[in-house]
Amino acid sequence: MKNRIIISLLLICSVITVQAQKGWKQYRGPERSAQVEGQLSTNAEGKIVPELVWKKELGPGFSEINIDGNTVFTQYGEFLDSITGLEYLVALNAQSGKEVWKTIIDSIYIEKDKWGDGPRSTPAIDGNTIYCLSGLGNLAALDKGNGKIKWTVDLPEKYGSTMPRWGFSSSPIIIDDMLILEVGGTENRAVVAFNKANGEQIWTKGSGPSGYNSPLYTTIDGQKQLIFAIGGVLQSFTPAGDTLWKARIPIGNLIAMPIQLSEKRFYLSNAGRGYLVADLEDGTLKEVKKGMTMKNDFMTSVLYDGHIYGYHIAALKCLDPETGETKWQKRGFGKGSLMMVGDKLVILSDKGKLAIANATPEAYQEIGSVQAMDRSRAWTSPSYDQGRIYVRNLKEIACYKLK
Repeated sequence: MKNRIIISLLLICSVITVQAQKGWKQYRGPERSAQVEGQLSTNAEGKIVPELVWKKELGPGFSEINIDGNTVFTQYGEFLDSITGLEYLVALNAQSGKEVWKTIIDSIYIEKDKWGDGPRSTPAIDGNTIYCLSGLGNLAALDKGNGKIKWTVDLPEKYGSTMPRWGFSSSPIIIDDMLILEVGGTENRAVVAFNKANGEQIWTKGSGPSGYNSPLYTTIDGQKQLIFAIGGVLQSFTPAGDTLWKARIPIGNLIAMPIQLSEKRFYLSNAGRGYLVADLEDGTLKEVKKGMTMKNDFMTSVLYDGHIYGYHIAALKCLDPETGETKWQKRGFGKGSLMMVGDKLVILSDKGKLAIANATPEAYQEIGSVQAMDRSRAWTSPSYDQGRIYVRNLKEIACYKLK
């Protein structure tokens, strides 16, 4: 009888764990690491064949695709004429791609350098609410079921936030009863915690302009911490808004998120000055290793089994961050993106090729691929849930089954 009870409890825990892993409800997935547990099965030839489930035209934007149950969400832009347009949050049926609802969030952000118009930030889902940020800086909370707006905050108007050159891009994080976001406000309001129910301000902290980085949420010495890269400084806050430490980033401003190699060791990288492995000691980053063998531009890498997989500008690489050794390099993906399912890399080229590869430092080992979309710029990382990959570019969105 005792053994049966133990087995039942284990099964219940297993079910709870699996359920907690379902969905893609925030930037870079469940743990903001672009990694999910799971096992992608190969066929008799050891391959994985991506099979199209549906594809749909969609306007420009770089927001990731959120997945919650039978619905997927993302943001996009639509032009009304050559110089004006709107940004939307849209809900689609996950099985068919059919539109469930769409809601206007703001006027469209138009990118002057012609890299791509529309929203940049990725929404966050919590309960029955989905939160999103427009390219022009309008923060909004909507009913997940019908798209009705619950509340909005205009960041430039309320906080004096200056729009970054390439639009507001930071993605919100939900912690307890708060939505926390880098807003780049004046008067010690670089980071703001909002009441997620009504949008009222709870606390503000930090200084520095709004950028393109999203926060890392982690635990160091038993303390939960929100780590923001604001300008050339890492700034750490408790969820209650207390400042824990500030550390200058020796390699300058970051777009790609910091990666935590161990409790107090971080990997940082940018396109201009390479990468840095540093230990956090008394609020200072102490260099462990520095090099030019990995220059992350805007796409954050993933860490797996002690190795960094990511883009050295426009070349996919596997890097040993402790030694700086390039284990392998693969060209042909351009400035692409990637995420991981179990021990498999899911790679999207900037021209819409979707590839699956083994995550191993031995060599690049591709085990399946498909031209998933047209060759319009694909700079948005794939999202994954229950055996399906969701991808988008500046013209369309698509869902593929991996089998």
